[in-house]
Amino acid sequence: MKDDLRTIAISLISQYGEEAQTIAMLRAAEYAASLNSVEWARWEEISILIENIDQLPLDG
Repeated sequence: MKDDLRTIAISLISQYGEEAQTIAMLRAAEYAASLNSVEWARWEEISILIENIDQLPLDG
C-alpha cells in the first residue's frame, strides 16, 4: 500500500511539478469535506510523501 501511495505521489510530481502537493492537499480536503476518512488519510499521506520527495537531494 505504501508503494502504491508513493507511485501516486511520483505521478503527481511528474504531471504537476511544484503544484503536486497543492493538488494532493485539495484532494484530501475534498474527501475530508465528504467525511470519507479513509481516502482523506490516504491523500494526506500522499501529500507528505510529495513533500519528502521534493526535499531529497538531486543526484548528479
